[in-house]
Amino acid sequence: MDRIILRGARFSVHLGVPPHERSVVQEVILDVEVEFDTRKAAASDHFADTVDYAAIHETVHQAATGRPYSLVESMAGHIADAILAAHPVEGVRVLLRKPAALRDRGVDWTGVEIIRRRHG
Repeated sequence: MDRIILRGARFSVHLGVPPHERSVVQEVILDVEVEFDTRKAAASDHFADTVDYAAIHETVHQAATGRPYSLVESMAGHIADAILAAHPVEGVRVLLRKPAALRDRGVDWTGVEIIRRRHG
């Protein structure tokens, strides 16, 4: 299956288990890949035959920033579900990185990667 990719989308969010962590804005970095058959768009060269990348980005933005989250797993799952609900894609992969999580321990970033499919 073909993939449409948004790499390195950055958002300021409220995310963390302790209330004091969730109360401050911090950055997350998202890579999103959607599975979409691009053959029709490739043949026609018409925008109507593909997925609107900006609309996917807006869906990701709304899901990521629309409410506070305790867990990266919850945020990533909510983003994946929102994409599947709003766009005609067959599957989605979300890699959510939280750079500040263990920075004081020398870790570049922590995160979660999830894959969801429309059917199965």
